[in-house]
Amino acid sequence: MTARRFEGKNVIVTGAGQGIGRAIANRFASEGADVMLIGRRPEPLAETAAAIDAAGGNSWTELTDVSRSDDVARAVSAAKRRWGRIDVLVNNAGIAEEKPFLEIEDAGWDAVIGTNLRGAFLMARAVAREQAQTGGGSIVHIASIDASGGDGPYASYNASKAGLLGLSRTMALELGPLGIRVNCVSPGFTHTEMTEVGVPPGTMDYLLNRFERVPMRRLVRPSEIAAACAFLASDDASAITGIDLTVDCGLTANWYILETLSEVE
Repeated sequence: MTARRFEGKNVIVTGAGQGIGRAIANRFASEGADVMLIGRRPEPLAETAAAIDAAGGNSWTELTDVSRSDDVARAVSAAKRRWGRIDVLVNNAGIAEEKPFLEIEDAGWDAVIGTNLRGAFLMARAVAREQAQTGGGSIVHIASIDASGGDGPYASYNASKAGLLGLSRTMALELGPLGIRVNCVSPGFTHTEMTEVGVPPGTMDYLLNRFERVPMRRLVRPSEIAAACAFLASDDASAITGIDLTVDCGLTANWYILETLSEVE
């Protein structure tokens, strides 16, 4: 039985319409939270809400483009009106553009940075201002292992996630005295719609089997990212702030030494 660590708590999840965001929303709802589902498309949000409702949880949707300050202000105001306080924010909304560095156009760069970094900043600032007035809370950013080692050709995505790590640490330093904890979760290759579209089967076989770069020989499950978020947002992590929790089935522990030696031999 899932612990109900968030009974009576109020949680916002951005990018909640699919993949990791949906899994995060499901996890918090299963632990008793009332979850505000944020996204730009109504149909996926409705599907997430229906799944939560079918499982006996509580959620509601708010169409929001997190890259727009007026949308963010409206969403956070709606949360404040309904709840009075916001206990947890999970900044999950994110997009990617596959484009070689020399071919990146301004519009593509701005779109990725706007959602992944500006959007996280806007949401975090608005929520933290409320949390500072109501005794604190927790904010979790979904970063990526690509923040620490570039995965090309995704320069805008990698830069946005690296920026999130810096933002998170600075927030942790400044907001700690106000009772607000701020952390990141960095997923490795996770089985989502994005990886199914963006990672060719041959590349996946290379990572998992041919050169055994993922020690656990599988992709991360969205539910495992959700579990990490729930832990960091819960009182079980009450002394943890300013960290980046990597959830990658061991991928970043692999220095590829065995692969290199086999090629030399």
